[in-house]
Amino acid sequence: MPVDFGYRDSKNFWYTRFSRALPELLPVRATTVDSVMYAAKRIDPEIQFTEDACAKLVNVPRIFLPNALKGCVAWARENHVTLITAEHMDIINDKRAREKNK
Repeated sequence: MPVDFGYRDSKNFWYTRFSRALPELLPVRATTVDSVMYAAKRIDPEIQFTEDACAKLVNVPRIFLPNALKGCVAWARENHVTLITAEHMDIINDKRAREKNK
């Protein structure tokens, strides 16, 4: 827990006692279909995603997006699919929901 803090620029050292911290809300960056498409193209060169399929992944938090895409690619390899469409994403989501309820 900080008691005090300082800042050094090129000329001075600014010092102050610690007081109550003030919260600052972080800006929420919205994920776009283009950013999901970019990440999907980098996961596996053999398996591609359609734009509609990537639109279903827009609400996935950015930190979990690579794992979600890897799971989709694993499903596609098991089912011998090279182009994942929106219908395939529905099947993957249904499978995930069934596994989650177990």
